[in-house]
Amino acid sequence: MAYSGDLAYGVAVVVRLPSLQVVDSACSITKNVVPYVPTFLAFRELTPMLRAYFKLKTEPDAILVDGHGVAHPRRFGIASHIGVVLKKPTIGVAKSRLYGEERDDAVFDPATGEVLAQVVRCGGKKYVSVGSYATLEDSVELVKRLCKSGDVYPIRVAHNLTQRLRRVRPETFDQWGEATSCEVPPA
Repeated sequence: MAYSGDLAYGVAVVVRLPSLQVVDSACSITKNVVPYVPTFLAFRELTPMLRAYFKLKTEPDAILVDGHGVAHPRRFGIASHIGVVLKKPTIGVAKSRLYGEERDDAVFDPATGEVLAQVVRCGGKKYVSVGSYATLEDSVELVKRLCKSGDVYPIRVAHNLTQRLRRVRPETFDQWGEATSCEVPPA
């Protein structure tokens, strides 16, 4: 996700393992109607993310989200929201800790002592937590396999595409506030 003025730019990318070849990508540009409220990111970003996802021609086996899953004050971050909506395994991969106490390479719930996230070093720290329909162990293993050149590769590719897409200012939108076309400009 990226923003420019009143527009939200969502990108979905599919990579193939083990080569990390990008096999599909899609985008959505929507009018942003929900303000940013800390810890309620899903209400702002879920729609543009899902609109990009539904344009993919290749269905992914698992979905990584630049955000939190259960490592969230309500134990239900944006990665959890997407997983429940799509009924697919989702993994939250965040750049910073939102909730919990960090000890060694784990983030614990301060109330229960339960492990909410695992720290994976891929460039800098990445806080990996279950979104939905996955285990923490499988989530960590997948993120490690996707680590390339100091970043989680599909998330980096999607980020780079959103940065290029932010230059686009569409003129026409459908009745739901989505741009009638979305093409990522060449680099």
